[in-house]
Amino acid sequence: MRSKQTWLIITVIAVLMFAVLMGCSSQATPVEETTAETAPTEAAAPAENTETSTEGAIKIGLSFSDFATERWKNEEVLMRQLLEEKGYEVLSQEANHDVKLQIDQIDNMVSQGVKGLIIIAEDGDALSTAVSNAKQAGVAVLAYDRLIKSPDIAAYLSFNNVEVGRQQALGVMQAIDIENWDVEANGPVRLVKLGGSPTDNNAILFRQGQDEIVQPYVDEGKIEVVADQWVDNWDAANALKIMENILVAAGNDIDAVVASNDGTALGALQAMKAQGLAGVVPISGQDATADGVNSIVKGELTVSILKDIRDLSPLAVDMMDKLIKGETIEGLDTYTMAELTNDPAQAGDVSAYFLPVQQVNKDNAYDLVVASGFQSYDDVYRDIPEDQRPPRPGEAEASPEETASVEGIKIGLSFSDFATERWKNEEVLMRQLLEEKGYEVLSQEANHDVKLQIDQIDNMVSQGVKGLIIIAEDGDALSTAVSNAKQAGVAVLAYDRLIKSPDIAAYLSFNNVEVGRQQALGVMQAIDIENWDVEANGPVRLVKLGGSPTDNNAILFRQGQDEIVQPYVDEGKIEVVADQWVDNWDAANALKIMENILVAAGNDIDAVVASNDGTALGALQAMKAQGLAGVVPISGQDATADGVNSIVKGELTVSILKDIRDLSPLAVDMMDKLIKGETIEGLDTYTMAELTNDPAQAGDVSAYFLPVQQVNKDNAYDLVVASGFQSYDDVYRDIPEDQRPPRP
Repeated sequence: MRSKQTWLIITVIAVLMFAVLMGCSSQATPVEETTAETAPTEAAAPAENTETSTEGAIKIGLSFSDFATERWKNEEVLMRQLLEEKGYEVLSQEANHDVKLQIDQIDNMVSQGVKGLIIIAEDGDALSTAVSNAKQAGVAVLAYDRLIKSPDIAAYLSFNNVEVGRQQALGVMQAIDIENWDVEANGPVRLVKLGGSPTDNNAILFRQGQDEIVQPYVDEGKIEVVADQWVDNWDAANALKIMENILVAAGNDIDAVVASNDGTALGALQAMKAQGLAGVVPISGQDATADGVNSIVKGELTVSILKDIRDLSPLAVDMMDKLIKGETIEGLDTYTMAELTNDPAQAGDVSAYFLPVQQVNKDNAYDLVVASGFQSYDDVYRDIPEDQRPPRPGEAEASPEETASVEGIKIGLSFSDFATERWKNEEVLMRQLLEEKGYEVLSQEANHDVKLQIDQIDNMVSQGVKGLIIIAEDGDALSTAVSNAKQAGVAVLAYDRLIKSPDIAAYLSFNNVEVGRQQALGVMQAIDIENWDVEANGPVRLVKLGGSPTDNNAILFRQGQDEIVQPYVDEGKIEVVADQWVDNWDAANALKIMENILVAAGNDIDAVVASNDGTALGALQAMKAQGLAGVVPISGQDATADGVNSIVKGELTVSILKDIRDLSPLAVDMMDKLIKGETIEGLDTYTMAELTNDPAQAGDVSAYFLPVQQVNKDNAYDLVVASGFQSYDDVYRDIPEDQRPPRP
């Protein structure tokens, strides 16, 4: 490689990442349901040095077993929001099913001075020492959903999990009509028991409740248990394999399955479908997930258990707030650890609060799950023919006057994907804000499938949405769907990504040409392009790494990049040695592309303009392998936690801050005004040719653009951390404490 500027790897500052939340099924109690009317128990008073006011940014840690479990990430978002509204600083961590990692994360949060911890345990046995250490440090620990087997927890919040197991077994027994089962004619019922993760105390309690119902029939010879297996990590793929093996061993001769949650039940159902047993052999689940209840209404899954988790996160936050302040928690009761674990060897007492549960079957799924708003009508009844669906909640009774009001008006959210880190969080926020205004929200994710997104949009239009907020997978391909929506009287807001149709009602995004300019400027400044000595070094050998070619934003980023780069190309200061686009903004794809570029160029490159943090970090992996990370400047965009962490480590050179915290609320406000016919302040009119950098594009568009800011190692702390856009612990993870700046 030719001579280059020396890159100074940044000196930055302090303590490791934190807090985590939410895990799989719910922890439980072998006693009957506890309600808020139960006599109150005093919460343990905080340690003497624990602050009793939320002023001064008291830290609360969230520790999650995993985020692969569908509900946990959403609950983390909600808990963080509710805690921050109360004035707490939140540290959050996810252990990805790694027990040792969760213990380390908890210990780290304690060392960082958290005063409370909400923990969804990966292993309730293994965390007991960490909890004891936390208590000794004056930290109040709330075991959330899953019991931690330590009397040192301040409180335990869950559902009545023994009752969950009872209702699972009862649903299956009722389906096979166990009381009238003819053993002489049919032999005993051949039952499969499919437990959850053996490290989750909830799974033990579900089994306790199941056996209370099943064992008497086993004892009298009405049931024969032909298989009894546990499913590590509640993994559906594992459940599928286990059931395949069971069916082979049993020659498909089974009559009933008691499975412990919807995920494992649906995995088992895949194996049963292949043998023609789905909808024939009763099977239980739990959690009333959208997929689970959809399977129930299709006649495949027999029963699930509704645990209304909407009540759980707010209650956890309220309990933690009271623990910190030393206030009474109404509804707590005292239980022995032996009761809560079904293990007489367990010692000590625990204060616990248990929420009730309900059995969900085909007859009551609509009322319990859909009409209550626990799952959306569209998720539960997807793939069900229209003429076989019940009316939407409130549809039958709605008068013309009612349907003309905001209450009950449907707004559709159409997302290109949820693999992109930000989209799922923004979906949760948008849904919440729209529902607070009284709208009914339909939401779909296309998983990068353009045809699927078009079908989903058409379907939402047919279901009577009055507005659509769309994050387009392909801004060209969706134009016809948008035109059809407009003809049906639907207002379409193109969110973040332009849809190339003048029929959109408005377009909301950032100044994406400026994003590209700032990316290129950051890289040009890093190589000191104005003083680059072409005679001594040759021209700057530049790699251009674009985003997804179907995303109009990527085109606009490139426009801005070229405004900065092309004049230097024209004067011979820059040679573009590679120019590639990265489908779906995929980091793994960017890694492969950069590997190939480096091979072709013999590692002789001087600068990289990449179009977002994900693709930049993918490219950096290839550059690290060749010793080029931190040597060759490279840009990103979005100011992600990973991206800014790479900046402060001296690897990524520049990112672009687009403060997306402003985007979802603004989108909801704009959609509300579009529905009501009110003026939207700040809209300007642009030609489609301007917005696409394509003179062939016709028509005008009303658009609102938010500003952007360049992030580099000199301003990362102020722009990203001190502003609260990313957490201190995420940005400075893996940075030695003596190299970190002070916390904000």
